[in-house]
Parts: sequence; C-alpha cells; structure tokens
Amino acid sequence: MSYAPSSGLPMYVVLDTSGSMEKVEHLLNQTLEAIYDTIDTTPQVKEFVHLSVLSFNSQPHVVTQMTDFDSVAQLPTVTCSGRTNFGPMLRLVRSRIESDVPALVDRGVRVLRPVVFILTDGIPTDAEDLPGDPWESHLDDLLDSRWKTHPHVIAYGFGNAREDVIKRIATVAAYVAEDTNDNASALRDALNGFLNSMVASAAKRALEVPEQVRGYRTVPLDYID
Repeated sequence: MSYAPSSGLPMYVVLDTSGSMEKVEHLLNQTLEAIYDTIDTTPQVKEFVHLSVLSFNSQPHVVTQMTDFDSVAQLPTVTCSGRTNFGPMLRLVRSRIESDVPALVDRGVRVLRPVVFILTDGIPTDAEDLPGDPWESHLDDLLDSRWKTHPHVIAYGFGNAREDVIKRIATVAAYVAEDTNDNASALRDALNGFLNSMVASAAKRALEVPEQVRGYRTVPLDYID
C-alpha cells in the first residue's frame, strides 16, 4: 500500500540580536521558548511546520537548525551585541534554504515554498561595515524568482527600523510598530502575530498571514502587474 507524502512548510524566524536589542535580550529568549512550546503543544503545527531560528547582528548565526522538534534537547539562548548587518544574514537564509529543502524532500515531505519571518529594530549598517557589498544585492539573490525555492518574506519593524527597509524586504506582509519607543511590547506583539500565523497555517496547510497585528500598522507593498 502506498501513502501520499505529507506536506510541510519550511519556516525561518530571523531575530535581530544587535546591541540595540540588549534591553530585551531576556524577552528574546522567552520568545524562543514560547515558539517551541507552541510547537510542542499543537500537534498540527508539530507535523506541518519545519522551523529553524536564525539571529543576526554583525554576523548571522544559526540558533536552531531545521531538525525534528523531538531532537532539540535544549534550546540555546541568544545574546545581543554588535551591529545590524543585513547582507550576511540574507546570504545565510538562502544557504539554509538550499540545504534544508532538499533534506525535507529526501524525507518524503511535499515541501511548500519556504517562509521567512524577520524581526528587526534597526537600520542596516552594511554601508558602514561592509562598503562595496550592498545588502540589497543579497536580498535580490534571496528573492530571485528564477530560483525555484525563493521564499516568501514577512517583516516586522520596530524601534529605529525604517518603513522603507521593512517594505523593501517583505514580499507577503510588512508591519511597522505604532509605538517606536517600546521594543518590549512591540516584540511581544510581533510574537503573537507570528504564532497566530504559524497555527493558522498549520490548520489550513498553507501559509496564512494576518491582515492586522495588534500594536502594528500594516505597510502596503508595491506590486508590478
């Protein structure tokens, strides 16, 4: 008897851990715990969502790889320091997709288009730190429609994040915090928006994104017909 392969959604959560996030470092680690608690207690999510958590400051880091949830014995913690370099982070996201998607296919998963959630409170510092290597070129590589596994991107901006940058990196939805002076509340609200999306996506077995997120205003994206 043959069985149809189950569908799965590769999902990446990318957390800004630059120095400006130091005051909410503890909350960032609580955020990681909340995400994995939701996966552990929601069978639909556990079966459908294949999650990897990345962080970035001056350099990007893999916090948790896209492994089976049960193989994560203990969650690592993140620390906040350094700058807000987007280019290396975007390169890492593409590299992880290039590794993770074939691995899921090899396991018999029918892989949906990956989705990337980026949460940031800052302005890209690549121009000062990495002159001659514009972060936008790495974004274009990540979103290149000729690349079969190019991802959907959902972006949350708070603190000093600029609306034009959030709008530039997003392909599905872009949200900017209404209160730019309260990173803790903005991070909690972004987490709730992400968790709602994750649970709804698992229920529908397709990417679901809220039109509105508490504490944020939705930034309209530009489309070319």
